[in-house]
Amino acid sequence: MASSNSGGGASKPFEWLSGGLFFGGGGNKEGGIESIDSEKNIKTLLEGIQENLGATANSAPADDEKSARAPLSPSQSAPLAARLARLRFLLYDERRVTSQQSDQSHRLGNPSVALDTVESLADKSGDNNLGGLIPDLINNLQSLPFESRKHVAAIFNYLLVCGFDGIDRDVYIPVMKRFRDYVALNFEVIVSAIVNGHNVSSGPCGNGTTDVVLHCGSMYRSCFRHVHLYGQLVVTTRRVEQFVFPFIDKYALLPNFDVSSDAMESLKLVMTAGTTSGSDSGSDSIIMTPIDEKSQQQMAELAATFLIRDYEAVWIRRFNSKLLSTDANYMTKRVALQILSTVLLTRSNYTVMIKYVNSRTNLILVMKLLRDTSPHITLDAFHVFKVFVANPNKIPEVEKILRDNSRKLCAYLETLHYDKEASDQQFADEKRLIIATIRDL
Repeated sequence: MASSNSGGGASKPFEWLSGGLFFGGGGNKEGGIESIDSEKNIKTLLEGIQENLGATANSAPADDEKSARAPLSPSQSAPLAARLARLRFLLYDERRVTSQQSDQSHRLGNPSVALDTVESLADKSGDNNLGGLIPDLINNLQSLPFESRKHVAAIFNYLLVCGFDGIDRDVYIPVMKRFRDYVALNFEVIVSAIVNGHNVSSGPCGNGTTDVVLHCGSMYRSCFRHVHLYGQLVVTTRRVEQFVFPFIDKYALLPNFDVSSDAMESLKLVMTAGTTSGSDSGSDSIIMTPIDEKSQQQMAELAATFLIRDYEAVWIRRFNSKLLSTDANYMTKRVALQILSTVLLTRSNYTVMIKYVNSRTNLILVMKLLRDTSPHITLDAFHVFKVFVANPNKIPEVEKILRDNSRKLCAYLETLHYDKEASDQQFADEKRLIIATIRDL
């Protein structure tokens, strides 16, 4: 999302999430909207959002799935949109003001808006239980006005990452952890809503528009910047089947480029545990807030456990046969190769690496990709192929293929991206080493 430098100067922390949305009063006021724009009580705002959302859901016939997902009329959506906009403004304005304070005591003050928001959502006491509001909003994203969809995603993402960055990050860490715990407590219902939101098909589980998918993708990636939530995602094969495999089985293969690209970005985060490699391309706004080193290591160990536990289901039945197949499009194959090379070259994935490179079938697949018509794919395939060659304990079937094809392989590798060698010394050195290793077989 683009950010704007509201008030001049450099971008403020988390302005990229708010989209520069620092607005106040003014504009047309109808039907009580003026009072909403001046509301400062967070629980009142949240209860109003819940009431508006419930009223719109009840207005559709119970057996009419299309009506339940249809966009709201202006009269239905105006109060809900105003309350979501007001909540988003209060959250980001609080952060903007405290970040601009020169007095340290102001910066270290209590983030009351964010804290009240999280506490209200987590509070199960009283008549108005707001615990189900977040999943209800995500499930109904398609019905909301365009701007309101952005507000829902921005609020959710902000509360999950507000302690990752900024000069006042320390005072926001408890708020962020409190919201993380709320998501963890409601993990299945929230993540189910987010994953189902990627479905652009028609029907009750198909939210239908690209912007909804992209918002759900950003929320998915915000969740799994947290090691605790990532651990819940990969803790069992059932969870992986429910919340990870849909990205491989369906979303990454959709013809809509934006949707499939976003799905691959989410898949990259899950399979590499947030690790990036030098060959990675593209960017993601949520990844602007890095995972700390300790959490990165914990996530890498969790990833290694699930990638070897579910090896057949992940690599053989899905990754190779779908994302690296001849039917996969250019972008999907490229990102899949980048994911694969990152996984194989990550130290904690040693067991996964040994199992993958000691496979005759896998080697043949990568050698075919090494001859792809796209130079970018051949380069990414090289970074996977080199792991097969560098493995000192090759099984006989793998070594035989390399030895029997050594002359052709060396001749091909000599010319592979020859123009790149002058500007990339590491690539040139790696290529010479791989060629020498093949010749010595």
